[in-house]
Amino acid sequence: MNTFEKNDFTVFTVCNLAYLPKALVLAKSLLQFEGRLLKIYIFDKKINVKLPEMLAEFIWIEDIGVPNLYQMAFKYDITEFSTSLKPFIALGLMEHYEKVIFLDPDTCLFDSLAPVLMDLKNNPIVLTPHYTKPHSDILVDSDIGMMRFGSFNLGFFAITKSAQGLDFLRWWSDRCIRFGYFETQFGLSTDQKWVSIAPCFFPDLYVSFNLGYNVAFWNVQERTLTKTANGKYLVNGEFPLIFFHFSSFDENNPERLTRRPLAEEHRNRQDLHELSFAYSTDLQSHSSAAPQIKYGFDYMSNGDYISPTLRRAYACVAAEFSNDTDPFDAEGPIGKFARRNYLAGKMLTSYQSNSFDDISSHKIKFKLVNMLMRIILRIVGPNRFTNFSRLLVFLSSYRQNRGMWKI
Repeated sequence: MNTFEKNDFTVFTVCNLAYLPKALVLAKSLLQFEGRLLKIYIFDKKINVKLPEMLAEFIWIEDIGVPNLYQMAFKYDITEFSTSLKPFIALGLMEHYEKVIFLDPDTCLFDSLAPVLMDLKNNPIVLTPHYTKPHSDILVDSDIGMMRFGSFNLGFFAITKSAQGLDFLRWWSDRCIRFGYFETQFGLSTDQKWVSIAPCFFPDLYVSFNLGYNVAFWNVQERTLTKTANGKYLVNGEFPLIFFHFSSFDENNPERLTRRPLAEEHRNRQDLHELSFAYSTDLQSHSSAAPQIKYGFDYMSNGDYISPTLRRAYACVAAEFSNDTDPFDAEGPIGKFARRNYLAGKMLTSYQSNSFDDISSHKIKFKLVNMLMRIILRIVGPNRFTNFSRLLVFLSSYRQNRGMWKI
């Protein structure tokens, strides 16, 4: 445990009820190394559920006075919604603490946060890059992933109460609340992509190259772990491992570390096995903490599922409705809007997103689409076809196509 005053800093995370086991593993590690409770902000509809208050402090997002909360919960999916309010929450905590540290719920501490707190003594803002060495061209996507999702991984940030720290949070909060979409084709990647340009505006922003921070699947190619005689982990034989980010952790196959694409030579790494299996065991020990209920903000008042298309359509027309309008009211103006535009129905099921990894399973669909595109190319010619293709990119964001929706 470090020697900083109890009210000098706090640590918080955000998650919905389904993610509680991950957040509780983080909370347990914070208690172990810092002797303090993690603040867990629950992004879900408030229900009567028993929570392990000996491990963490739980705050329902409905209880902290977020302006237009339900409008945000409707236009954003759970990932966009929870990430869009991280700087807003940090600003609120700054009223009570000198330093605020955020950690994603799927991180876990393996040592004291003292190095982070020391960084905050001299810097108002502390961030970590996704990785610190260019990816080899043979790795999946090379450096394109960082171009798409942002330079810094915002599964961690740390702020000191200072003029620049507060200005940064206000600027970032405004952008996230208004434009917290995951639309990489338009340069938006929830809360992360905004911070890629933050060094242009906040000259004292500190980028930490401490390789013991934020170790994750996207940087394991440059980091190896060893264990010391006293049971601590070292990164590259030099940096104490402070926290590991188990993003997209594969609970069924801990040895594979993540469900995301990863070069085979970095899967099943012996130096990561102990951490991965220990994390899997901890998750299982807290599995009962997650209520077996669906995400509350995914459904209208009558049980109709809110599809991603309805969320984007609502974002397109939201300004045309009163701020007092409850978008979740199935019999209200938004419910009628959804039915008028064929965006609601009892038969809709939860959305499962496709990624580039799913391309091979849609070969027939691609053949049909490519055939149609070749026909269009022959009809309009190569120059107009390029403009048509660019138009399709624009149309991929329904929230920007007002002419598509009927009020």
